[in-house]
Amino acid sequence: MSAVDKPSGEFTDFKAVKKRFLALNEARLERVYGALRERQQEMLELLPLLFHTNHPMLPGFVSKEVPCGIKGYQPRRATLDLARKVSRSFRYHKFPLRKTPILAIYIMGSVGTIAYSDKSDLDIWICHDPKLSDRQQRLLQKKASAIEAWAETLSLEVHFFLVNTEQFREGSIGSLSAESSGSAQHNLLLEEFYRTGLLLIGQPPLWWMVPPEHEADYDAYVADLKAKRFVHAHDTIDFGGLAHIPAEEFFGATLWQIYKGIDSPYKSALKLLLIEAYASEYPQIHLLCQQYKEAVYEGEDDIDRIDPYLMMLDKVETYLHSQSESQRIQVARRCFYSKVDVALSKDRTAARHRWRRLLLEERAQSWDWHQADFAVMDNRDAWKVDHVTEERRQLYDALVASYRFLSDFARKYAGLSLISQRDLTILGRKLYAAFERKAGKIDQLYHGITRDLTEAQISVHEAVNKDHSNSWVLYKGSVAPAQLSQHSAIKRARSIVELIAWCFFNKLIDTQTLITLHPKVSLFSVADFKVTLGHMRDGFPEGFLDSGSMEDFANPARILHGALFVNSGLDVFTANSLGQTMASGRSNALSYGGAAKNLAQSLDFVMVSSWHEVLTFHYRGGKGLMTFLAEYFKWSPPSKGEAPPLLAIHGNNAQHGRTVAQRLEELVHDLIACYYGPEAVLEARYILAVGRGYYLLWFESDLLHYQAVEDHAALLQTLGRSCVDFNRVIFDRHTLKETVIPLIYEKNKPGFVQFFYLVEDSGAEVYVLDERGSLFHQRLSSADTAHLMNQYTRFFEAVLNRINFLMQEGQMQSAAKGLDFYRIHKLTGQRFRLERQSPAFRQPGQHYLSLQVIVDVADDGQTVFTLYLDDREFSTLEFGQGLFDAVARHIMERRRSQQDYPIYITDISMSRAVLGEEGVLKVQTGHFLSYKRRIENELNRAMQNLNS
Repeated sequence: MSAVDKPSGEFTDFKAVKKRFLALNEARLERVYGALRERQQEMLELLPLLFHTNHPMLPGFVSKEVPCGIKGYQPRRATLDLARKVSRSFRYHKFPLRKTPILAIYIMGSVGTIAYSDKSDLDIWICHDPKLSDRQQRLLQKKASAIEAWAETLSLEVHFFLVNTEQFREGSIGSLSAESSGSAQHNLLLEEFYRTGLLLIGQPPLWWMVPPEHEADYDAYVADLKAKRFVHAHDTIDFGGLAHIPAEEFFGATLWQIYKGIDSPYKSALKLLLIEAYASEYPQIHLLCQQYKEAVYEGEDDIDRIDPYLMMLDKVETYLHSQSESQRIQVARRCFYSKVDVALSKDRTAARHRWRRLLLEERAQSWDWHQADFAVMDNRDAWKVDHVTEERRQLYDALVASYRFLSDFARKYAGLSLISQRDLTILGRKLYAAFERKAGKIDQLYHGITRDLTEAQISVHEAVNKDHSNSWVLYKGSVAPAQLSQHSAIKRARSIVELIAWCFFNKLIDTQTLITLHPKVSLFSVADFKVTLGHMRDGFPEGFLDSGSMEDFANPARILHGALFVNSGLDVFTANSLGQTMASGRSNALSYGGAAKNLAQSLDFVMVSSWHEVLTFHYRGGKGLMTFLAEYFKWSPPSKGEAPPLLAIHGNNAQHGRTVAQRLEELVHDLIACYYGPEAVLEARYILAVGRGYYLLWFESDLLHYQAVEDHAALLQTLGRSCVDFNRVIFDRHTLKETVIPLIYEKNKPGFVQFFYLVEDSGAEVYVLDERGSLFHQRLSSADTAHLMNQYTRFFEAVLNRINFLMQEGQMQSAAKGLDFYRIHKLTGQRFRLERQSPAFRQPGQHYLSLQVIVDVADDGQTVFTLYLDDREFSTLEFGQGLFDAVARHIMERRRSQQDYPIYITDISMSRAVLGEEGVLKVQTGHFLSYKRRIENELNRAMQNLNS
């Protein structure tokens, strides 16, 4: 029997229906072949044979294990002749296959429609047996990829998609990629497949056999068909019905089309308008695929009248007319005209596309376009920046209007999107990177609109603003300063480098472009302009922005390429400062000459991220350098273990430009070595001299932080601050190299108190690194080496015992492990050497004056000192403000010679009230040293007053 009962009592002749669908399918396939060149036709003819066999001499061969075989396929003689043309050794052996894992091959999209042009690609579905293992599917995908590569040699862009029919029917689609919408849209993808899909070989869709009026009860109707054996499971492929489209799907489909619209705005804007039209009819949506099926069931056999793309344009125009959206109607028509890609203003149309031209002319008669309108569209490749900017604005306005409508729709009807969280994240990041406006971002205008924005001549003017800052303005053609009011600016930028980057990434200028420059205060010249442009060509390869993996958006953004431009158009020396600056041999470009001048006064950072954003940043002065470093390292968190790419750093100006660039290259390299790689010290503090001051840099929560330090004295104070954990300090190679401090820090190790001393005729310098790396420094007016070693040995013995006692009580987290002594030897040329010393423990028969201090806090919060000089007690409570004078007098009386040599404290104890509850846990040797220095200074002052 060839028919089933319909509710009305009529009958459906399934053989006739199938024959009608196949006839339309065949007619469109003929148009597909007619649109291709000869070798491309041969590729399409061979395609079924390539998936039917695994012959090692045919394109796409991977291994004998790749699943192959298409049920019912018998290659034609012409196909076999083509195979032997590709490989003379090919021989086809006809034998029955036990398994035929390839169920069907479909082509979907614009093929065989008015919208298929030489620029179109082919999306091909390979429908396979759901029972194929994961390994078999990987092998099949590998073969498909190899065939894609072969097709590319024939100038044919092909994308294969493996389709597990059972999973597809259940809504499970492969992961998101540049060509696959992943979970973003399922039903809408199926709707497009049903109205555009062409059966190349294999089983037709079961959907053909379900009359339009039974779409709502699709599953029940199919079950009835199978029960009555009008169709057999192995004769068709069941992708499922389309009774309705869930409201939740519209938002994911919207994001996907906007994502595609970044590079193909014409194509995506039209599809997005169709989705909007569908949503406006929700929940009773009249889908185009249903309209197509209705026409076939009613006997329509003219493929022009049911051309999928003409049907889409009709649907969109009808919807926009109902909304009185005249401007978006024109956008939709331009999108359609661009997609068809037939130049109606020109007579030249290839014979194989002649039918498309006639169909487009017929349709365009209703648009009220003039010949000039067609000419403008046909010359898109010649559009310049002003036209492209306006067209881009209108296209993106249309995209945004659709996005807002569909976002409101999703909130109203859905609440949640069916799109997976991963795919939502990827699409969201891609859209953010493409559309988010931010200072210094370079918008790429030409994508998907035109190929060439190159201008024959441009004029660049420097503007001085009311706040005395400067900016740069770009004009087309030759525009003199007196003519500015008569012309509109193309682009304004904060810096000349940002303006050049905008021109470069939008391909506005090439080697033939005539450039005129009108600076006011800048020294930037046309030669500098061209050199900077050349650096960008070298550092940012041509076309690298045109491609990108979706996997890039699955991961946080990182820097792909970067360049730093130093002091562009800037004179870092004034006439008055040049002589002073050159009066010293200091060649560090960040603290140069006798004036310690920072020569890196202006920095322009240009970068491209893995999310394909082009960003520019402009910085000034020493703080600007730190801000640049923080930005640069932000993109490569040290915890991830991957260092940022090295930058190309350029200093073009004649005055020390290369010197500054090399210094910055050195700095960046050293910071990478410090915080990344096998010898990285992530917790290190990095000290850098800039100008007359310093900067302290460190990482916290994967971000680079910095602190300005005014001068040398402030740096010593900063390094002496207490800390909870041991902090490694690393000095930049040019910082404090005329001092011993970097050499001292090379010896620094956790848990050890390290004492360094330099004895000179004028006195002594004492440096102590305590167990947590805090630095103590003291200048002594006079010192005897033996006496110095003895008194500090006694002091450290007492303090370390006290700290260890606190630790044993459970009040301390850690204590010092040991004590090191080093003598500093000053060599010629501001160089130093450290010599390890043994602690000078007390010798028998020697007598030392013992001075112990106890520090406490009174009820009123005032510090109370109690000093024990041998067995005599002196207290603030007894002597008040005269405490230190009283102790000094007693010491003078004890000394036989009555000399006023310095007084040294041999032990200090601090009460819990002084330390605080948390202080007990945080106390370190540096705290005791600070009190030691403070009290010794008071006592020595009192001694001097007594002697005077």
